[in-house]
Amino acid sequence: MSQIDKLFELNQVGYGGFIFDESVAAVFDDMIARSVPLYADVQQSIPALVSMVEHDPVRVIDLGCSTGTSLIHLATQLPDIPLQLTGVDASAAMLEKCHEKLEQFGIAQKTTLVEADIADFEFNTTEPPSVVLMNYTLQFIPADSRLEIMRRIRQSIQPGGFLLLSEKFSHTNPKLDQQFVELYCQYKKQNGYSELEISRKRDALENVLIPHTVAENEALLRSAGFNNIELLLKWFNFGTFVAWV
Repeated sequence: MSQIDKLFELNQVGYGGFIFDESVAAVFDDMIARSVPLYADVQQSIPALVSMVEHDPVRVIDLGCSTGTSLIHLATQLPDIPLQLTGVDASAAMLEKCHEKLEQFGIAQKTTLVEADIADFEFNTTEPPSVVLMNYTLQFIPADSRLEIMRRIRQSIQPGGFLLLSEKFSHTNPKLDQQFVELYCQYKKQNGYSELEISRKRDALENVLIPHTVAENEALLRSAGFNNIELLLKWFNFGTFVAWV
C-alpha cells in the first residue's frame, strides 16, 4: 500500500534532483493521485478503450508502468478479454513496488515486467502490441530522442490498435502558461500540499520534466506516422491523446 506523500516536506531535494528511487516508489501512488489532474479519468478510460480492440490476444505494453496501476485496472476490469500485459520501466524500485501490487491482486503470473530504458526497449516483431500506454513518461525523455521512440512505437502497433499518451503540457502564450501554472499550484494546495512542498518539487523537476505544447505533441505523433489522433482529455496543463493505427 502506498504511503502518504511527504517526500518534499521531509527532504530538501535539490534542483533537478528528482529520480524514481525507493523513496519516490514508496509514495508514488499517493503522489500521482494528488498531483495529476484527471489521473483517475485516464485510468478509467484505459479499460474502456482496450475493450474496443478486436485482437486475440490483446497485447498491451505499458511504457513507464511505474507501480502498475494501469496493468491492474486492465487485468481486474477486463477478465473476459484475452490480455497479454507487459510493464516496462527503467526504475528497479518502481518495478519492485509494481510486482508487490500485482501479487496483492493475484495477477503477477499474468504480467511480464521488464526493467529497461524506453529508448532501448525492443518490441517483439513476432508478437506486436495491440496497445501501447505511455502515461506521463514521454515528458521525462530528452526532446531529441522522442521522435525516434514514437516512430518505433508506431511501427510496432498492430492495425486496429492504438497508443494512449498522457502528458503535462506547456503553452506558447507566456501569460496563459503562467496562469495555468498558478491554477495547478492551487490544485495541489487543495489536495493537501504546502507551498514549501510545491516549491521543492518544482525545483527538483527543473530540467528533468520537459513539457511540450499540445500542438508540438500532436506534430510529434503525426511525424511518427500516427494520423488518427484525438485529444481525449485536457485539464489546463495536463492531457491525454489517443492515436489509432
